[in-house]
Amino acid sequence: MPSRSATSQNFELSSDRPKSRYARFLLWRNRLLRSPTFQKWAARLPISQSIARQRATDLHHILAGFVYSQTLSASYKLGLLECLKDRIATLDEIADHCDLEKDAALTLVNAATAIDLLQKASDIHWTLGELGASIHGNPGVQSMLRHHDLLYQDMSDPAQLLRYREHASLRGYWPYVDGDHSDPAAAARYSELMADSQHLIANHILDAINLTAANRLLDVGGGTGTFARLAAERFTHTETAVFDLPQVVASIPPKHSHSLESYAGDMFQDALPKGFDAISLVRILHDHDDTPVEQLLSRCFDALPSGGRLIIAEP
Repeated sequence: MPSRSATSQNFELSSDRPKSRYARFLLWRNRLLRSPTFQKWAARLPISQSIARQRATDLHHILAGFVYSQTLSASYKLGLLECLKDRIATLDEIADHCDLEKDAALTLVNAATAIDLLQKASDIHWTLGELGASIHGNPGVQSMLRHHDLLYQDMSDPAQLLRYREHASLRGYWPYVDGDHSDPAAAARYSELMADSQHLIANHILDAINLTAANRLLDVGGGTGTFARLAAERFTHTETAVFDLPQVVASIPPKHSHSLESYAGDMFQDALPKGFDAISLVRILHDHDDTPVEQLLSRCFDALPSGGRLIIAEP
């Protein structure tokens, strides 16, 4: 019989192990679920067959998840989604557009059809499926797809990623992570992705908050000002501004730089400007460790007046 891991042994010997009835129930349930005898019995029993099938399906989706995302990435990179935008095409036409052999094109088409990126229009024609069609016109999703490989460089070995986070490829992508603010190319990539993906969530956030009582809003870590501009359009009486790294603020498009007030600085090092009765942190806190987050929240508190408002959005 294989020996138990040191981690397992240490946990069972630990005095901190939960002793509640619920904890004991969870351990009993898990022993039961991993039993081959119970699994066979559950698969035969009519009342539990549907539950067993659903659990098997859920596990399959977890195991196959990387295949789904890689199919989406390949469909985007090879131009499959663009090929079928507003048109129906045969396999030969798809293979020609994507520069693939016919067999390879069929493999991609079948995989994309299975996850609703494509849909058969006839026995020999395909067009975009509902998910494939929804990608067009959504710059945030397209931007995420363009940078898809950066994530997979790290996720190719998730155990190493968790043990040695400082070597992650994505750390070089976000200028805030290691305090290296000197790479304008990294800032430009970061700003592009943040600006594009803001459209996915900004309106949902603005639907959930009410800024009618706010005179001035400072969006900290606000990039090139997408959220600040959308907030100003929604609440026309509220003046908005952004605070971000110097190279990020410098990349604000000229058509917006004159109408959008901006402040350059490091939100994890510098004091925040005063004169605002509302501060927003949109997708900021979740990406950083507890200590710098606590320090940032303290800076927000110091910058806000009595009765000021801090808006935290982590969609």
